Amino acid sequence: MGSGLAKLRSFFTPKADLLGVVLFTLFALYVGTNAFSPIRFDRERIDVWAGDGQVRIHGLYHYRNRFSLPSSYSMGLPFPTDDLHGSPSDYSVSECSEDGTITKEISAHKYHGNVVFRLWFKPSQEKWIRIDYTQPILVSNARYILMTTQKWHQPLEGGEYFLHLKQGNELVTSNYAMQASAEGGSQTYSFTKTNFLPEEDWIFSWKSPEPLMASKQGRK
Repeated sequence: MGSGLAKLRSFFTPKADLLGVVLFTLFALYVGTNAFSPIRFDRERIDVWAGDGQVRIHGLYHYRNRFSLPSSYSMGLPFPTDDLHGSPSDYSVSECSEDGTITKEISAHKYHGNVVFRLWFKPSQEKWIRIDYTQPILVSNARYILMTTQKWHQPLEGGEYFLHLKQGNELVTSNYAMQASAEGGSQTYSFTKTNFLPEEDWIFSWKSPEPLMASKQGRK
């Protein structure tokens, strides 16, 4: 009898150890990476202020945890940089209310040259995240990255996009059709989208009374 129990234990113990390893690995993947993530990105509002040698971005992004379990999601900040569009001079990530009022700062850090941060969610929790950054530019055009939405494999339920130019500046081009309106002493252009899975970034340019590079040389 004792020998039979010992054989039974020796048969099940390795399998139980293997099952424990598999369960632990799946749990680590669930908590520590984006694999199997239940987090959904479904709405955004983007405000861009352009002019005077810089582009200032104020973005509000809505995420929700679809599971009745806590979860997390790691993210990065994609900046559209090149020789004429510099790296942002400052940036911040925060939790906020729907109107953009900051409720909690989120720590962001550089990892292999990218700015990254992690979001934590309670079961079935929804969050608004606010991202602000200022980018120096040498020309009167800019790009806001939309194509990262493709990685979510789901269209946005809704997106609102606003470009604010100071008085005297005019919109020249935008690859998304925009409506013009006057707002707070500036010229504002906007477009909205529903069921939106972008196929290209938002690229736009504007015209100022004096060319940007010429005005910079004149101030020297």
